Amino acid sequence: MPDHFAKNEQHRRLVLKALLWITLVGGLFFFVVNLLRDNWLLATLEIGYAGVSLYMLMIIDRTRNLQLLTTIYLLPFFSIMIVALSRPHTTFAVFAWIQTIPIICYMLLGLRLGLYGSILFVGIGLFTFNQRLPAEQQLVNAVILANLGLASLAVMIFAHIYERSRVLNEKRLIEQATTDALTGLANRMKLSEVFERERAHALRNDTALSLVFVDIDHFKQINDRFGHEVGDRALAHFATVLTQRLRITDLFCRMGGEEFAVLLPGTPPGRAREIAESLRQRLADKPLEVAGSAVPMTLSAGVASLGSDGQSLDELMRAADRRTYAAKRAGRNQVVADEDEASAIDAVPG
Repeated sequence: MPDHFAKNEQHRRLVLKALLWITLVGGLFFFVVNLLRDNWLLATLEIGYAGVSLYMLMIIDRTRNLQLLTTIYLLPFFSIMIVALSRPHTTFAVFAWIQTIPIICYMLLGLRLGLYGSILFVGIGLFTFNQRLPAEQQLVNAVILANLGLASLAVMIFAHIYERSRVLNEKRLIEQATTDALTGLANRMKLSEVFERERAHALRNDTALSLVFVDIDHFKQINDRFGHEVGDRALAHFATVLTQRLRITDLFCRMGGEEFAVLLPGTPPGRAREIAESLRQRLADKPLEVAGSAVPMTLSAGVASLGSDGQSLDELMRAADRRTYAAKRAGRNQVVADEDEASAIDAVPG
């Protein structure tokens, strides 16, 4: 779902922008503080990074590689925290910034990189902090480090749990938005997304791409005779039977009602017709069982291919739908694969 990924990137862009403003304001403030304390190293780092933050704020809305910009920003940002913590004239309060690392990492880098970044920089921060503690107070030092370590671990765990839950919830919502609830097949939205990707691949590599439009014959009669519950079972049966005849690379979709489509990457028109025929035969050989009786099911299908029938999904759908309608006019339970065949059927009176 392109819209989803665009929104996710926009969210991270806003988070990074907020952090850049905090860094800019904080950098200017601590630049003055460190100047007054004659801490020239930190003062130089703070004003330098404030300048970097200002520059990034100027380009963040137009950058295309947000991940790279984020990494370029975070590495020195965290490193300055560590340097500040290691300086003898800085207060231990600097460690409060170390504990923001997991939150920042997970919000900007995602689940996996967020975990790695958190472990690395929080670990370095704890080690650096330990170097500043007086060596003669080992028990007190151990208590201090234990508290800071556990607090940092808690922040890291909570950030990890939150990000993992967010990712899983987004994945679940995407699946719901792109999946037909009754049959478990992809829906029109998913077909549009996958078609654009496969179309680009086909044009780039000069390979074939075909679409089969499928309509269940006399589906209304099944609904009228047995009721909608059996009608739903018929749709699920149809999806299960046909899925067994498709490759893992094929995309089987329910378009709505009793209409379905199959996207066939790397499949020329002749082979697409053969696949459609095998689906038709498979369904004819596998009737629906209702109360111990076999209810025959058949399909009509139309085939369209990228290039000869158009370049967009809508163009291929119109061509395949036209041929499916021709198959129904010719008596149903058959496949029409080209315009000449459809035109010949349409030319027959009555």
